[in-house]
Amino acid sequence: MAGGLISPSVNGAPEPVRAPALGGPTGWAWLLLPGGVYLTVLFVVPLAGLLVISLGMPDWTLTHYLRIGDSPVYAAVLRTTLEISLAVTTLAFVLGYPIAYALTTGGPTLRTFLLIAVVLPYFTSVLARTFAWIVLLGRGGIVNEILLQLGLISQPITMLYNRFGVIIGMTHIIMPLMILPMATVMSGIDQKLLRAARANGASPLAAFLTVFLPLSLPGVIAGVLLVFIYCLGFYITPALLGGLADLTITMAISTQVVDQLNWNFGSALSVVLLVTVLVILWIGSRLFPIQQLLGFSDGIGRDAAARQMGARWLMHVGSAANALDRWLPSFGGRGIPILAVILATLLLLPVLIVAYLSFSSSPYFVFPVPGYSLRNYQAYASSASWIEATFTSIRVALLAAGMATVLGAMLALGLSRGRIRGRGAMVALVLSPIIMPTIVVAVATYFLLVQVGLQGTEFGLALGHAVHAIPFVVVIVVANLRDLNPACERAARSLGAGPLATFRTILAPLIMPALIVAAFFAFLTSFDDVIYVLFLGIGTVNTLPMRMWEGIKQDVNPIISAVATLQTALAAIVIIVGALLGRRKNT
Repeated sequence: MAGGLISPSVNGAPEPVRAPALGGPTGWAWLLLPGGVYLTVLFVVPLAGLLVISLGMPDWTLTHYLRIGDSPVYAAVLRTTLEISLAVTTLAFVLGYPIAYALTTGGPTLRTFLLIAVVLPYFTSVLARTFAWIVLLGRGGIVNEILLQLGLISQPITMLYNRFGVIIGMTHIIMPLMILPMATVMSGIDQKLLRAARANGASPLAAFLTVFLPLSLPGVIAGVLLVFIYCLGFYITPALLGGLADLTITMAISTQVVDQLNWNFGSALSVVLLVTVLVILWIGSRLFPIQQLLGFSDGIGRDAAARQMGARWLMHVGSAANALDRWLPSFGGRGIPILAVILATLLLLPVLIVAYLSFSSSPYFVFPVPGYSLRNYQAYASSASWIEATFTSIRVALLAAGMATVLGAMLALGLSRGRIRGRGAMVALVLSPIIMPTIVVAVATYFLLVQVGLQGTEFGLALGHAVHAIPFVVVIVVANLRDLNPACERAARSLGAGPLATFRTILAPLIMPALIVAAFFAFLTSFDDVIYVLFLGIGTVNTLPMRMWEGIKQDVNPIISAVATLQTALAAIVIIVGALLGRRKNT
């Protein structure tokens, strides 16, 4: 007993007090430490530092915030940002709801097509999709060409570098983020409730408005909240498709930090955007906690409250719906699936058109293509700058994916198996990097890396990418762990297996498919990034997306269509691998 702690046993004899095993709830909680420290140092601390810089340390002044409030220019910037975000959110909801509805109520073939149409664009590079709209909406673009050939216009109309182009491009890019939360909630609605409403005399439209729509409101709230927040922090699409008259706050932040090197004022603008997002997130979370959609909560309190609220709003429309149904006899029949297919096709179309143009034999963008050729792919493969940028992206993405997968898996195990206080705060910390505006996090991380001399390095860029990728890893692994029966682990331990042996022989093989999928998605998250590279790379780390960004800003080169198509193919491979591994897990 020398050197050991003792405690009385049931029969009075002293027994040694053992440290918590890794396999116990308290032991699992220790796995939260590495990831928690990483996110604190590279996410929380930089954001706090952003506030300090905005206050003009060491002078500690509110001058920069007063400048924002007093300047009509920045008041207009904030108004423009809110107007665009509201317009895009509204369009995304109106166009996305029919797709989500058909995705959960349609047949197997329809659901498969809609799922591909939603998921593939979602995991395709934002830069590639924005480039697609430059090709489509330009004065010599495909849309103008079709309108001219149909005789609907006599001369090309301007659809780029204005608010119209920004709203169209952002709506297309953001729609999957609206559809997926709505579809998640809709999939849990019992269809028997609709049949019961019909049996009690409700028309199809009345049954939808008084039963299905109220029950789907939590998903609507979550989707609207996520989309509006993402729109506030959107940078790539407004910067490439917008004009000077539609300057958004993210573009103003980039101008102040990158072009004018005005760190204090750029930090103040970033803090304003961050506070705006936090306020909206807090208000929205009172209606529906987003973490429920991501598998971190089993509570239904606010979920039920939101449904009851929606029911109160819509129960009075039953009689009006019955009257309207005489004018809409096909509601719930073929009308919604057909509309969903059309809208989903439009989601896929821009990416498919760019792929089509990438095989053109013409040195310019011509629609239809005069002939087919691999010239764009050959030009990419023979360009030293493009290939070097590709390998840089691969190196950074491998490093970021490795860190994110290890830390994210440990966080997922700790959150799923550990017993800790303040679990909600830990979940909030883990999810925050994908909810907060990316440009704000990138600016804050840049200021931190400057202090330690890691700005403009591949390692520094990978550190930032890992912060953004960790939440995706955690969500994927937690979803997998929730499907596993902890009894298998308890049985192994009861038969004498130690914690590490239990993990190695039982748990690790079961979660390996999820870890592989998570690693792929972490890789893709880093590989496709532009914003972190703009701020952390500071012109010395030239990744493939950065090379594309420069090419689009300077001159729309047809090589970019080949690169964008390759990025889409990479996203498709990741999705297919994930689907195959998921099917293997279920067999």
